[in-house]
Amino acid sequence: MARAWLVGVATFVAALVVAGVVVALVTSRDEDLLPADSPEGTVQRYLLALQDRDYQLAYSYLSADTKRSCDLQDFRRFAGDGELRDSRMTLEGTEVFDDSAIVTARVTIFYPEVFGPSEYSYERTFDVTLEGGQWRLDWPDFRCPPIYY
Repeated sequence: MARAWLVGVATFVAALVVAGVVVALVTSRDEDLLPADSPEGTVQRYLLALQDRDYQLAYSYLSADTKRSCDLQDFRRFAGDGELRDSRMTLEGTEVFDDSAIVTARVTIFYPEVFGPSEYSYERTFDVTLEGGQWRLDWPDFRCPPIYY
């Protein structure tokens, strides 16, 4: 009886270790960076900067119009409310026009559960505009960019 109990505990601990390894692999930062001079690369770097809580770097990826309506201090306050640490972004598609683009990403959030990790996903679109030869994120209708993920 005691042996069966020990086998059960060992199996449970092994399952927890495997689940931890799976979560670590899925949420690792070994992703390939997209070209910096592309709309997708700009969105990717913006999200990575937010994930690293490097709000000044993330702010540098915003368009001039967005920066006029949202200073760095306000951006830091809003960006600090978002949580990207246990998430993964997957590029779904990009539509490029003359000097603007729409980048669509799938956001997957991971969270721990008693019987193993769980997740949920949703689609997020980003408006990107070409400004001085560089792609910048643009939120013209907001005081500060929406930082909800």
